Amino acid sequence: MQWAEKLKRMSEVVEEWSKCQGQYMYLQPIFDSADIAKQLPGETKKFKQVDKVWKEGMQTIGRNAKVTAVCVTEGLLENLQESNR
Repeated sequence: MQWAEKLKRMSEVVEEWSKCQGQYMYLQPIFDSADIAKQLPGETKKFKQVDKVWKEGMQTIGRNAKVTAVCVTEGLLENLQESNR
């Protein structure tokens, strides 16, 4: 991947990551509630998928804190985009 492509990819990943982080921080305490899980089982299932993507992303960063390496991780951008939808 050329340097310009890496920079573009990094920008896209950081933008999607920022959106996902904001939504995750808002929704995580809500969907941790057993009462909400009972009332909204479909939405809880969707959030659990986002939760998995988020935690896997955090583990990736934990293993390699270099932004240039993390942002080109295969499937990361697409997973964040899907989580934001």
